Amino acid sequence: MPVLTKRSWVFFACILCMWPLWAEAPSSPMTWDDCVAMAARHNPTLLAAMETMEQYHSLFKESFNGILPQINFSNSYTQSSSAHVSVGSNGSSSIISDNSQVWTAGLTASLDLIDFGQWASIETALGQYHQYQANVEVAANNVLLSLYQAYAALLYAQEEVRVDKDIRDTWKINADMVALRYASGTESKGDNMNTQAQLLQAELNLVQAGRDVLVAQQQLSTAVGLDDFEAMAVTGTWAAPPAPAPLPNFEALLEHEPAVKVQVAQVEEAQDAVKSGWAELFPTFGVNYSRGRSGNTEIPTDPYWTVTASLRYPLFSNGITYAYYVIQAAKRALDSARQQLRVVRTQGLSTLVSAWSGYAKAQDQVRIQRALLDAAWQQDQEYTVLYQGGLYTYQQWILIVQSYVGDEISYLQAEQTLIDNEAQWRFAAGEKLGPAAGE
Repeated sequence: MPVLTKRSWVFFACILCMWPLWAEAPSSPMTWDDCVAMAARHNPTLLAAMETMEQYHSLFKESFNGILPQINFSNSYTQSSSAHVSVGSNGSSSIISDNSQVWTAGLTASLDLIDFGQWASIETALGQYHQYQANVEVAANNVLLSLYQAYAALLYAQEEVRVDKDIRDTWKINADMVALRYASGTESKGDNMNTQAQLLQAELNLVQAGRDVLVAQQQLSTAVGLDDFEAMAVTGTWAAPPAPAPLPNFEALLEHEPAVKVQVAQVEEAQDAVKSGWAELFPTFGVNYSRGRSGNTEIPTDPYWTVTASLRYPLFSNGITYAYYVIQAAKRALDSARQQLRVVRTQGLSTLVSAWSGYAKAQDQVRIQRALLDAAWQQDQEYTVLYQGGLYTYQQWILIVQSYVGDEISYLQAEQTLIDNEAQWRFAAGEKLGPAAGE
C-alpha cells in the first residue's frame, strides 16, 4: 500500500516542454508510488540492511543445532603387530610375533537433554536477529525520508520553473510597456533601465531554476537506488494532511520509532548475556548411544552397542571467579542498555514534539502566504491599470509589481517548507519504506 497519502490542494503540474534540460527525461514521468517501489527494490542502504538481517536470521536458525541430536557414522580399520619373548621348558628362548587386524563400522547418536548454555545461545542469537530487524526499520525510515525529500524537491523544482517562467513573462510585458512609454516620452530612461534589469534578473532566475531541476533529478536518482544518473521527471500532486490536533499520542508514536526498537533489542540482547552467564553454573545432562559391528574381516559381523548417560558439571572449569564476574559484567551491561533506552526515548519524544510543532506552523504559514499572494495579485491588476492611465507614478506601481513577484516566490517557498516539515514529522513518527511499499 502507498506509504503516503496524496491529495490535490497543492498543484504540481508537470510541464516538460518548458525547459530544455527536461528533454532527456524519461518519456513517462514517475509518480510517488513508482519512486517508492523502485527504492524498495534498488536502494542499496535498505538492501544491505535486509541482507544483514537475513544473515542473522540464518544464524538464529543454525543455533538450534546445539539442542538437536548429533549423529555420526564411523568406519575404521586397525592393524597392529606385537612381539614377545617366549622361554621354553629347556631354557631356550624365542621371539613370537602377534599380528591382528580389526574392522569396525558403527553409528553414534548423542543428545544433551539438559544444557542451559545451548538454550542461552539460542536466545542470544534471537536477540541479535531482533536487533538487525530493528536496524532494517531504521534504514527504511531513513530511506523514506531521503526519498520523500528528493521527490518533493524535484516536484518543486519543476514548479519553480513554471513560477519563474510566469515571473519572466510578467516582467517581459511590463518591460515592453515601459519601453513604449519611454519611447513616447512619458517615462524616464532610468525607469526603463530598471524594468529591463528586472527582466534580466527574471530570465537568469529561470535559467537557475533549470539547473535546480538537474540537481533534484540527481538527488532522486540516488534516493531510488540508481547507480548512474538519469534525468528523471516526476508527476502528481502533493497534499500535506493536517497536522494531528490538538495533540497526537506521542507515547504511542514513540513505540514505533525505529531508534527505540533498536535500543529495546539491545536491552533484550543484554538480558540474554546475563542468562548465558548464569548457564555456567548449571550442569549438563546428556545421553550417548552407539551401535555397530566389529571383526577381523572387511565386512565385520560381530555386533555391539553401548548406552552412556553423563552428568557434567563445570566446576571452576574457567577459574574460581569466572562465572561470578561474567554475570556481574553482563548485569552492568544490562543496566547501561536500560539507561541508554531512557535516553533514546527522551530524545525521540523531544523530536516528535518539535516535528509536530514545526509541521503545524508550516501549514499555518502556507495559508498566510496564499492569502498574501491573492491580495498581491489583485493589487498588481489594479495598480497596472491605474499606472497605464497615468494615475500612479512608476515608483508607486513598480513597488506593487515587486511585492507580487516576491509573494509568488514566498508562497512557493512556504509550500516547500511544508513538505520538508511533513517529511520530518513522518520520519519522527517512524514511518518506513519496505519491500511492499507502493504496492
